[in-house]
This record gives sequence, structure tokens and C-alpha cells, in this order.
Amino acid sequence: MLNNELWDKAWAQELGDKDLTNARVGGRATKANPQKEDVNFWQSTGPQWVQAYIDWRKANSEWKIWKTPQGAPAVELAMLPEFAGVPVKMILDRVFEVNGELVIVDLKTSQQTPTNTLQLGFYKVGILKTFGIDVKWGTYWMARQHGVSPLVSLEQYTEDKLEYLVAGFDKARKAGIFLPNTNNCQYKCGLTAHCQFSTKIG
Repeated sequence: MLNNELWDKAWAQELGDKDLTNARVGGRATKANPQKEDVNFWQSTGPQWVQAYIDWRKANSEWKIWKTPQGAPAVELAMLPEFAGVPVKMILDRVFEVNGELVIVDLKTSQQTPTNTLQLGFYKVGILKTFGIDVKWGTYWMARQHGVSPLVSLEQYTEDKLEYLVAGFDKARKAGIFLPNTNNCQYKCGLTAHCQFSTKIG
């Protein structure tokens, strides 16, 4: 079992001297969490999710952490590939080798499994640009479900497609064009209080 002292030490080290008085909270107010998912929620729930990850790793020994050609374990693997001349910073949570195939895994604590796999697609092409290795599969490790979502094919994501997207983003950025995305106003966006397009209620 996870040693709570280790968790508390890591928690305190990560927080440092940050003032959490006005820390942003997420989720919805429930009977179990009337203050929503605040600092106390994360401090108490974190060890459970860490233990769930440890248990999942132990039960799935065929999932082995991949090592880059330079011998670095692919845990929080930092890369800085260029797309259309624009450096794109990436930190990949995990890359596993499973039965001879590489699988990109992003760790999520959200309630819903992401339906958009563009993030994984960028990681796939980032690995291709950095190491010359083509990864076909990706997935999410969902903390609340204590396991991975079904594998998704990443073959649709090519260098040409993602360079096209980044080139468009870069042109918009340089022109000062930032279109609002109002799909996440209610629970996920921390800028709703400052955005004239916010649709958040309450």
C-alpha cells in the first residue's frame, strides 16, 4: 500500500509556499463533496488514485515503460519538435511497450474520457520527428476508472496534417486572432470570470 507519509511529503514539496486561499475548484457540488473538488478533495483522493495506478501496473506486467534510443525511460518524456517552423513543447506522461507495440498513455483525472485524440496525435508525430519511430496506438489512463480506456489508432495523424494545423494557429496568434471556445465554460475553464464570451451560469 502507498505510504501516506510519502504522499504528504510529495504534496507539501509540490505546494511549497503557495497560497491556496483562492485556489480554483472544479467539478460539481455533491453530498460527498459540498465544496466541489477543492484542495482538500485532491489531497485526500490523490493517494487513492496513486495506489490505483500502482495496482494497475502490477496487474498488467506486459505493459513495460519504453526506453528511448538514448536509454531514457519514457516517463514525463519532454520533447520540443518543430511543426511548420514552430517549436511545440510536449511532456508525454508515459510511453509503454506492449507486446512489441508502442502505446502513448496520457494520465487523466477527469470524470469523462476525452473523445478528441488530437493531443495523442501530436505526441505520435512528436515521437516520429524526435526519434524517427512511428507509434500507432494511444490511450488514456483514467484515474477515476482505475485503468486505461480502449486503445485508439493514431494512424490518421500525419506530419502534413499537424503542420497544417500549427501553421494556422501560428498565423492566428501573430494576427492576434483568438476565437473563444465556449464548450468548457461551466466547469473546465479558469478564465470565465474575465471572458466576455463566457456562458458560465452562476
